[in-house]
Amino acid sequence: MDTRRISIVVVALIGIAYLGTPSSAESNSDATNLTKEFSNDYMRATSLRESGDCRAIAGLVKEIQGKWPQKDNRMYGALIVHALRAWRSACTTGAEEAPIQQIRQYARQALSTYDPNKLDNISIETEFDLVSILHEEYTYSKGKLSEQEWADRRSEGSAMWFHAWQRLENAVDRTWDPNDVPVENVGPPEGVSGFPGMPPELIKDRASRAKYEDAIKKNKEKIRIHNEQLRLRSLKKRYLRIIKKYIGDTYSMPPENKDEVRSLIESSVKDKNARNAFLQAVGKGQPQEP
Repeated sequence: MDTRRISIVVVALIGIAYLGTPSSAESNSDATNLTKEFSNDYMRATSLRESGDCRAIAGLVKEIQGKWPQKDNRMYGALIVHALRAWRSACTTGAEEAPIQQIRQYARQALSTYDPNKLDNISIETEFDLVSILHEEYTYSKGKLSEQEWADRRSEGSAMWFHAWQRLENAVDRTWDPNDVPVENVGPPEGVSGFPGMPPELIKDRASRAKYEDAIKKNKEKIRIHNEQLRLRSLKKRYLRIIKKYIGDTYSMPPENKDEVRSLIESSVKDKNARNAFLQAVGKGQPQEP
């Protein structure tokens, strides 16, 4: 039996990096406790992965699925991605067969929590990671999948990749100037003696102190935006390559239906350069027998 494997390698981001600020309105104490709980569950998954305890990590995944969507969807997404990958790795370490279908079911459940009308959602990175769990590898073998089943999976994968891509494009601010870099330490207002980064409490004049505190606040926001836009652009470069490989490889296999993916590209991709790159990837694919 001939088998065609298409693998997409996705570099996992560290779960902690997904956190940012908890999406729900919480007190500092609640936010701290939530972050600690996240860290504990994240480290539990890491420990079980390294020990190869396939059954224990299955229980942890179920626990994460049960409690975290109600707490914070952004944290939930980061945790479920880490735990699902740890589950597969733990089974391999423990010489057990990984329950791929069950892992994919959990990934689908996590993806289904996304709601464009809510602020509390899985992150863009998490969505890409969940899609990769579902579609990072295909095995198309005669006798296992019919051409229609293969075509349906291919179509589903393409729609999922480009949904995540749309979120990414919408988050990228094209007016952002990468050369407008925030300062490391804000200097005191004009006429105030002191040094950049000095504590506001050292400024006795209330008006000058308020002006300084406002400048610090604005610079912090500028740092946040700067880091966010750099991160988004890095994601865009990475997933441009990954999606190109996916559509180039899968749509070079029968049954022929490149019009399907071309239509999806035209409707989903606003960036002209990216759209052309995706269309070229489909056009360059060579027909291959399964």
